[in-house]
Amino acid sequence: MESLTAYVQLLQTLHQLLAEQAEALAALKEVLLLEAEHLCRHDQAAGLHDLGSRVMQEVERNQQSESDAASSFKERRLIGGLMQFTVGALGAAVAGRPDPLSVGSQLAGTELERKQPYGVVLVAVGPKGVPDDVQVVAVSRLARESRRTEAEVEAAWQARGFLLVAPDSFFRDIEELENAAARGLLTLPN
Repeated sequence: MESLTAYVQLLQTLHQLLAEQAEALAALKEVLLLEAEHLCRHDQAAGLHDLGSRVMQEVERNQQSESDAASSFKERRLIGGLMQFTVGALGAAVAGRPDPLSVGSQLAGTELERKQPYGVVLVAVGPKGVPDDVQVVAVSRLARESRRTEAEVEAAWQARGFLLVAPDSFFRDIEELENAAARGLLTLPN
C-alpha cells in the first residue's frame, strides 16, 4: 500500500508540475504573440519607410531630369531666337524692306515665346493602393512626348484609376501611415 500511496503522490506532483508548465507555456505563448505583433508592426513601418525613400529618390531623379531638360530647351530657344532675328533682319535688309530689325524681332519673338511644359512630377497611387501600387509620374515629360497638355496626361492617369498627388503630400501621408503602423493603429494587407 505504501508504494501505491507514493505513486499517487508522485502522480499528483507530476500533475502539479504539468499544470505549472502549461501555465508557463500559455504565458510564453502570449509573450511570443505580442512580440510577433510588434515585429509585424515594425516590418510594416519599415516597409512604408523604404517605400517613401524609394519614391523620394525617384522623384528627385525626375525633377533633376526636368530641370536639365528645361535648361536645355531655354538654351535652344534662345539660340533659335537669335538665328530667327539674324535671318529675318538680313532677309528684310536684302529685300529692301523698311526697318529690318523690326522684322527680325518679330521672328525672334515668335521663337522666344514658344513654350513646353516642364517640372511637374507627381506620385500616382493606383487601385491596389499603398504600398503595392505606387509610381512616380513625370507629367511634363509625358506631355511633351505625347504632344498633349499636362492636364490631359493627368486625366488619362486618373481615368485608369490612379490618384495623383504632389510629392510633398505623399511623403507626409507615408510618414503618417508609418507612424500609425508602428503604433499598431494600422495594419497593411499581406
